[in-house]
This record gives sequence, C-alpha cells and structure tokens, in this order.
Amino acid sequence: MQRSGFQLEVWCFLGFVGIAALLGLLCGNTLLGLVFGLSLYSLRFFYQSYCLAQWVYSARLSRLDTDQLASLWGDIAEDVRFMLGRHDKEKLRLQAVVVRVQEMTAALIDGVVLIDKRGNMEWWNQAAGHLLGFREVDQGHKLTNLIRHPQFVAYFDQRDYSRPLELASSRRQDQQLQLQVHSFGQGERLVVVRDITHVFKLEQMRKDFVANVSHELRTPLTVLRGYLETLIDSDELPRQWAGPCRQMEQQTQRMAQLIQDLIALSKLETDERERVHDKVRLSSLIQSVVQDAQALSGGNRHQFVVTGDSTISLRGNEGELRSAFSNIVYNATNYSAASAIIAISFERKADGVEVVVKDNGIGIDPKHLPRLTERFYRVDPSRSVLSGGTGLGLAIVKHVLLRHDADLRINSMLGKGTTVYCVFPAEAVVSAMDEPQDV
Repeated sequence: MQRSGFQLEVWCFLGFVGIAALLGLLCGNTLLGLVFGLSLYSLRFFYQSYCLAQWVYSARLSRLDTDQLASLWGDIAEDVRFMLGRHDKEKLRLQAVVVRVQEMTAALIDGVVLIDKRGNMEWWNQAAGHLLGFREVDQGHKLTNLIRHPQFVAYFDQRDYSRPLELASSRRQDQQLQLQVHSFGQGERLVVVRDITHVFKLEQMRKDFVANVSHELRTPLTVLRGYLETLIDSDELPRQWAGPCRQMEQQTQRMAQLIQDLIALSKLETDERERVHDKVRLSSLIQSVVQDAQALSGGNRHQFVVTGDSTISLRGNEGELRSAFSNIVYNATNYSAASAIIAISFERKADGVEVVVKDNGIGIDPKHLPRLTERFYRVDPSRSVLSGGTGLGLAIVKHVLLRHDADLRINSMLGKGTTVYCVFPAEAVVSAMDEPQDV
C-alpha cells in the first residue's frame, strides 16, 4: 500500500505538469510550458533533497524530533527518526549485555583477559588484575610485555593451546598459576588464569611422601634380602623352608625394584631441570641397551635389529635417556614371544630426531593407550606380575622425555604388536658445528 507522502508527491508532480501544460496551451506553446513546469518541479525536488540532507545531518548530531519537510521527504525523515530510535535502543541493550557479562566475569575467581588480534590487552576482570598485577595504564599494551616469562612468551606465540601452561607467579613466591589461552573470532584470544597453588602443594606433598617412604623402605628391605640370601645359601636350612625362603627372596627383590623405580620417578619429578646437558651418542647408548635386553631375553632368544645414523648425538642426561630407552626395549622384550623380532631405529627428521622401537608381540587394546603412562597402570595385571613389571616404566619414560622437551607416542593393536615413538626437537640435536674437530 502506497504511503500518503508518496501519493502527495505524485499529485504534486501531476499538478506542476498540468498547470504548466495549460499555461503553455493558452500561450500557444504547449512544449515550452511543459519544459518550464518540469524545471520548476526539478528545482523544488533538489531543494527538498537538500533540506532532507541537512535535517539528517542535524538529526545525527542532536537527535531532532521534528522536521519541516513535506510529502515524500517527510516520510523519509520519519523513517530516519524511527531507525535512530531503534539504534539507540539496540545500543542500550548491547551495553546492558556487556555490563552484565563484565559483572559475571568480575564474580569469577579465575582471571579472564581479552586479547585483540595484535596481542594487545583490551579488557580483564578483577581476578586477573589481582593474579597478574595489571593496572589501568596497562590497557592497550601487549600481554607479553607484562608477562615476560620465556615459557609463557613461547606458549603464547606458538598458538598451540591444546594444553594449559603452569608457571610460578612473579608477584608471589609461593603462588602457582595455570594459564590457558583460547582463540576466537578473527585472531582474538581469551586468556584464563587460575590459582592452582593448593593443588600444586598437595601434589608436592604426595611426591615428597613417596620419595621419603621409598628411601625409608630401602634400608629394611636390604637387611631382609641379606638375611634371606644367607639362609638360602646355608646348608643348615631345613628342606621344608627352602621353598618359602626363595619365594620371600623373590618378593623382596620385586619390592626392591619397585622402590628403586619410585625413587627414580620421584627424582625426575622433584629435581630442578638442568638446561646444560652432555652430548649423548645415540648409537652407543642404544647398543648398550640392546646388550642388556639380550641378557634379559635369555633363552627366549629375541632378535634385535638396530638401524640408524651413527653420527646422531643428543644433548641430554645420558643416565635418564638410558633409563627411558631401557624401559621401552624391556617392555618389548617381556611382551613378545620367543625369537620375536624387535626393531629399533633412530633417524633425523625435519623437526628433530625420532627413535622408534617396534615389536610384533601381543599388542595393546587402543582403549588403554591414553593411560599407559600413568603410575601403576597395567593392561593385564596378572601378566605384569609374572613378568616382574612394576607399572612405573612408562611413567618414567614420560617424565624423562618431558625433561628433554621430547614427545612420546604409542601405537598398538591387539595381536599386531606395539610401536613406540620418541621424538626429540631439533634444539636437542648436536649439530655438526658443535662436534669436536680432529686436529
């Protein structure tokens, strides 16, 4: 349905044209009259357009409620007032939503920091200001200029936020923080900061307890093993006691191995990480591990196939790396049939060095893979007990690789064997320039 302003404008146009044509007809020149009438209407049209443009400009600045425009231009002015009013209402609604969100985030005990696509801080809640020490003058500055810890800078810039980052607070000596970054929008990021001091202290207490108990149990177990060995070797031991004594001696050996693994794991968790590492030649280390595995294999006669570049060397702790590779190779030996082939390879990759241990043993159901590195987790407890396992081997492997910035990946299928990948970063590889030169 046509609006009244448009209809009025049509009648106005027809009126101009009709009167001009009538005057032209009376004067004997109808065409000249029509041209004159259209010219007058055009002047009126441009004048009304100019008045509308001026009114819109003034209305945008001062929200004018009235106008002096007529017909079609009056309707347009009314529409502009309506849209301005709707815009104001929408703006107030959005402002209320923003205020509501800010109030909710202010009530959180976790810190929230909003980062724009250039890495500058746009906004943060009260908890973030308290945990990270932000002030109002910090708004608009880069987050990495305020949190300058090298680990956080590397974590923030790499844009791989699948895992949170745990750091000691620079403001409080006894405070531990967890930072998790979430990407959204077009390059914007949201940083969530949590105070995990309580959880960190509980975890530290657990580690200290395990380490202390392991050390305390080692001495009495050594005494028990000594007496049991003496009794077993004695000719005066009654025959009926020989079997029980051997079983006790075997169990004390198993407990001693468990305590030794616990002490090793506690040391890996509690010792400060050393950034200066020795040069470790992979070929020599793996050959030494294979020799020990052959002795472990005994009559089973497993076949060990080692391939790799003998010039590859890593920066690392040789004792820790030996422990990690030994646990992986021993697992392959224990869970493979007699005469099975165990392949060990190490080679350079684009992103570092990859060490692979592959067997064709009993394999593991894929549902167990995510939990294999947990302490005391066993896929088949009865089989692990018979093989002498403690359930700590892969936990030790995981912590050793973490201390060397390496990744652990395990692929396995039931009845098809297991493949373990240890991927060391390029920074851990000793380059040719670092190799000593022969004179």
